Amino acid sequence: MKGELNRQAQQALEQGNYALAAKNWVQGFSLPDDADELSRIFKQVNTLNEATTNPDLCAILGIIALDYNDVFNEDREEALIQCVQWSKMGIKIDPEHFNCNRHAGSALYWLEDWDAALKYYQKAVEIFASPVLSIRIFNMLNEGVEQPDFSSLQLDLATDQAMELYNAGVELTYVIDRAAGNEEEFKRLTSLKRACYERAYSLYRAAVIDNNGDLLNRNEQMFSVTCNNLSGVLRNEGDYDAAIAITTEGIEVYPFMELLENRFGAAIDADYQEEIIADGEQLIDDYGDQMSLTTYFRTIDFICAAYLELKLYTEVLEWVQLGFEVYYSIDPSEEILQQEEIVRCFTNFYIYKANADSALGVAPTLEESAENADQILEQVLDNPSVLISRANIWIEQGNFEKAMECYQYAVHFAVEKEMTRSVQIAFYNMGYMQAVHLRDDHAALDSFEQSIEMGNPDFWCFYWAAHCAYNLVDNEKTIQYTKNALHTVEKQEGVTDDIIAEIYEHLGIAQIDLEQYKEAVDNLEAALRYGDSELARENLKIAKENAHSSQGFFKKFFGK
Repeated sequence: MKGELNRQAQQALEQGNYALAAKNWVQGFSLPDDADELSRIFKQVNTLNEATTNPDLCAILGIIALDYNDVFNEDREEALIQCVQWSKMGIKIDPEHFNCNRHAGSALYWLEDWDAALKYYQKAVEIFASPVLSIRIFNMLNEGVEQPDFSSLQLDLATDQAMELYNAGVELTYVIDRAAGNEEEFKRLTSLKRACYERAYSLYRAAVIDNNGDLLNRNEQMFSVTCNNLSGVLRNEGDYDAAIAITTEGIEVYPFMELLENRFGAAIDADYQEEIIADGEQLIDDYGDQMSLTTYFRTIDFICAAYLELKLYTEVLEWVQLGFEVYYSIDPSEEILQQEEIVRCFTNFYIYKANADSALGVAPTLEESAENADQILEQVLDNPSVLISRANIWIEQGNFEKAMECYQYAVHFAVEKEMTRSVQIAFYNMGYMQAVHLRDDHAALDSFEQSIEMGNPDFWCFYWAAHCAYNLVDNEKTIQYTKNALHTVEKQEGVTDDIIAEIYEHLGIAQIDLEQYKEAVDNLEAALRYGDSELARENLKIAKENAHSSQGFFKKFFGK
């Protein structure tokens, strides 16, 4: 429709209807993209204006200077100065000419002469409501003000110009960022931004889809761009279904990569696996050659995760293979391969492959697992997750020294990267190896305690810490960690009765050593309820005897 508006504008110009020509070219944003045609229009309008100055001709020259200055002057600053001069010429004839006042203000705004720009902008909004100019006036009046009065920014959204409303939504984004510390105004301005996009969307939709005859708003590209921005607001508010519906409308009218990425993101937000796959595959097929490498790998990552969730393991392996092929086609010396997001995706590809292989009954040999881990480490030596995985394989291979080295590196890099969970896991795995394989309870307890100190809340970490403390006859720590384990057992699946019985038994015996006989009786009885144990039964007798003896002593002592 831009072409039709341009045709009508040129016809109006030939017929001397400069107001219609200006309306189509300025309000309808329909100046041609072809540089030669645009240059011809500029020369024709300029010649007409030099012969007889007309505010509408000045407005046409002004929009060319603001948006297409190369057709008459490559120097942007000189073109803006000329825009001010043309606008002043028009204002001299018609002081109430909205576009001339607006163009003068905009040229001065971009020249950073805000005092002069403010005068023209304020005059323009007196003539017609303009949300964009109202926002700019607010910004200029509050330049350097640390805490502006955001409530003073009130917008009239009654305009029928969809582009004006879309641009207001864009410019509000920067105001909202400034209002982040003012919760009430932050919410109001965010709601106002949504209202701008929603009204722009409605105007564009009525013209583009409903075909209501509004040629000025019948802009397919801007309709889709508005759908993209509105869907972003909806996603932030958690309205994922509405975001998907809006982006779908835009894609059907004027598809582009960012719009499809937005729908893809909404599907991810909503956890819609089939939609994630459909949009992800379309992104790779239609826009793969336009993507950054990071976006490309991230898209494959989500596709693989969705297929895995749907238990479509063959498809997982197909997409993992594509990810590997692209990754290994890149020069290893390229710094981009060290970016954290690409490293994460690359690591995930191996995890997806392992999970899919396992589900399909394809069990890699220990040697293959080691080779895969070593391949990853060649690329990402400082990745804690990969180092932990490699250490686990070293344990299976019986090389505990190498495993320890990997765990220590994992801790080092995880601390450096502030990856707390990885630190917890590395210390826990290290402790398990020391307790189970190396039979070194002292070292193991130290590792488990470091994991706990880093905030590890897991039942098994408390269990093994208690186990090691019990073997070392460290009664205070045994009691501490058994109680921690019992407090977290309900959150841990798969804990069998014999494990719970063992915990209560350790707790009761430690309490006997500390002469806490009554508590020991309760806990040893609990141990026997979960499982029979001769050790628990014998210690329960001891606890009861001492508990009764102690009770009798105190009754006698106090004369009760």
